[in-house]
Amino acid sequence: MLRNLPLSASGRLRLLIGAALCSQLLMPAVAMADPAYDALIIQARNGNFTPALSQLRQLSAERQTPGQISDHLVIAGWAGQDAEVLKVYEAQGKNRNLTTQALATVARTYRNQKQWPQALAVYQQALLREPNNIDLQLGQALTQADGGQTAEAVRRTRALVAANPNDPNRRMALGYALNRAGLNYDALFEFDQAFIRAGDKPEVVREYIVALQKARLPEPALRLSAKHPGVLDAVTQRRLEGDLAAERVRMAEYATRTEKERYVVADRALNDYDKLLTRWTPDASAHDDVVRWRIDRLGALKARARTAEVIREYQALKGEGVQLPTYALRWVAASYLDQRQPEQAEPLYRQVLAAPDADASYRVDDSTALFYALLESDKVDEARTVANDLATSQKPRVELKGLAIGNPNDNWMDAQQLSAQAGTYGGDLQGSETGLEALVARAPGNVGLRLAQADMYRARDLPRRAEGTLKEIEAQAPRDIGLEVSQAYTAMDLQEWRQMDALTDDVLARNPDNRQVQRLSRLRDVHDMAELRVEAYTGKSFGGGNNGDAGAVSGSRDWGIESVLYSPPINEDWRVFAGAGYATADFTEGTGQHRWQRVGVEQRTRDMTLEAEVSNHSYGYGSKQGAAVSITRDINDNWQYGGSLGYLLTTTPLRALNDDVTANGGSGFIRWRQNESREWKLSLSPSHFSDGNNRLEALLTGRQGIYSSPNVQVDLGLDVGASRNTKDDTLYFNPKSDLSVLPTVTVNHVLYHRYETQWSQQFQVGAGTYSQRDYSTGGVGLIGYGQRVRWNDVLEAGANLSLISRPYDGDRERDLRLLIDLTYRF
Repeated sequence: MLRNLPLSASGRLRLLIGAALCSQLLMPAVAMADPAYDALIIQARNGNFTPALSQLRQLSAERQTPGQISDHLVIAGWAGQDAEVLKVYEAQGKNRNLTTQALATVARTYRNQKQWPQALAVYQQALLREPNNIDLQLGQALTQADGGQTAEAVRRTRALVAANPNDPNRRMALGYALNRAGLNYDALFEFDQAFIRAGDKPEVVREYIVALQKARLPEPALRLSAKHPGVLDAVTQRRLEGDLAAERVRMAEYATRTEKERYVVADRALNDYDKLLTRWTPDASAHDDVVRWRIDRLGALKARARTAEVIREYQALKGEGVQLPTYALRWVAASYLDQRQPEQAEPLYRQVLAAPDADASYRVDDSTALFYALLESDKVDEARTVANDLATSQKPRVELKGLAIGNPNDNWMDAQQLSAQAGTYGGDLQGSETGLEALVARAPGNVGLRLAQADMYRARDLPRRAEGTLKEIEAQAPRDIGLEVSQAYTAMDLQEWRQMDALTDDVLARNPDNRQVQRLSRLRDVHDMAELRVEAYTGKSFGGGNNGDAGAVSGSRDWGIESVLYSPPINEDWRVFAGAGYATADFTEGTGQHRWQRVGVEQRTRDMTLEAEVSNHSYGYGSKQGAAVSITRDINDNWQYGGSLGYLLTTTPLRALNDDVTANGGSGFIRWRQNESREWKLSLSPSHFSDGNNRLEALLTGRQGIYSSPNVQVDLGLDVGASRNTKDDTLYFNPKSDLSVLPTVTVNHVLYHRYETQWSQQFQVGAGTYSQRDYSTGGVGLIGYGQRVRWNDVLEAGANLSLISRPYDGDRERDLRLLIDLTYRF
């Protein structure tokens, strides 16, 4: 509350004259001046209130004159004895003919005690006597402002300022009324005008500083305070210093000109808080301010990417029983999310959204953050609900006075984007693509929208389409961190290793604390690691051939293992590898064994993967050398072709090798892939066996996704295989020609998912037919179950147990098989 304005010169003169003329003799029967009484009044005017008050208190109420009561009220008011002023007035002076100065004192005292109606009534009584008294007019207006009549107070003080613009008291009164009306910046103008006219008066300087503080301009306020030491009390000074630190916290959230500047303001704020807390924490009277500073300091720590410290300080405050305001809870929730603790972030974001003082302008941001907290907690359905509810709650346009159709609502577009993106994470990639493309058509220049679209294309295994979209964005925001991160991921998918490195190095240098950047850097580090691949199998076949306990193709009690170790990338595109393997099985003619070793080189460039190797094979007839080369080429996102040539093929049946029969040959394939859920592949594999047999194999495989949800994917599959052989009489299974058709249903169910760790199970069933020349057509049945684990980007392992029943040479055979694979990077 603005202190009572100092009396004007005329007011002080009136007070002195009134005190001299209205003073009465102590003896009530004599109405003449008393020099001793006058001396007491003069002492009171000079600040020595006690003698006069002591004399006046001794007078009985019945014998006091209106003049003496007036003197008593005025001197008690000078002494700051508000209770005495009101007691004397209400007991003795309310119905007496008091002086105007006494009435002004009573009115100011009622105002000091926040008794606004009583104060206004007394001011009105005084103004009836002196309607042009400026002190009374200003006091009345200030009281109206205090009592909630801000509009009337502003009107009155504006009129007074218009009558005399150069009076600083009138300017300050108007500023006070404007502050009470919530117009802090309008008020600042008036206090500034008062300061211009009376900047040498401490009370004007003080009110100007407070006005700067209320207008959220603590820095100039502190500069002015430094020029006028002592004008502020210690409490106001320290709170002003805290306000400056809080302002820097707010500024730390804003975008900076360069990434190097992003922490400058946050560091300044932290330095401010460290000084304040060191100085004032031991002072018990500053407890509330210290708590506020600790709360606001959380924002500086969060802006400085010191989110672990935010959580520790929050827990300490919570342990002390401190209830954080909504804006601070937002910082804490974001810190939990940054520290990969989404389960703690979720309830805090819900609390922020449901808070009575929740800022509507933050609703989209807070709902988006809640969406990601739920998503990272693997609550995908709840996350999609949040996104969809947000999208329906926002209006496409903001209605503005004077505009018939309003302006486009950015929050609506952000909410629609989030809803469309939710499909990318929720198994509805087709719906996400449709929604994002519709939004892009409405806002083709929206960078965030186009980035979301590019990420969706990558999720649909369309990296070249994503690359084209990102190139268009690059023309608008070439240095956007999100753009470069997305470009780096796309380069990784396209095997553009040098581009990936350049982009990763750039964003890592610019913003190493960004979680997206850290994730990209992690995947680049994984790419640069060595890689170990291990595959193993074992099985048991029943029936077939002439032995009820041995399979015609794989034998009985067969098992095998192969390990291949790849080096880290050499000159980006190259890797060397070495591997070894062993296979064995029991056949009717004996046990077959095969040991092999291989070394080779792999080149991975854009649109092409090339691999060449030499190998050594031992299968009971000495060591023999083999070689192979393969190539895979991408035409575009949809079409791919490839082929291989091999001398002493590793696909030669073990039963043939056991009979010293080898095979050479090759293969070629073409694949069409529409997206992540639909593809077809046709391959042809001719081979020549050393016993004179020529084999031609053809295989058509297809896959179509029929159901997708966050944790369950269901695919229909079809395998159509055919082969033809020129030699009839061989130990190994060698039909003249055959045809197999096997439709399958595969279900992948995610059991657990958290960031880079995923555990899933797979079910597969199939039923088809097998036709072999010279034999009748028989049914084929397949049932399988498996599990897979991915951990920390460096380990992936799986196991699958399957049982297949099918005929070979007219005899039904059942094959129980376990396959295990592991990939580890280090």
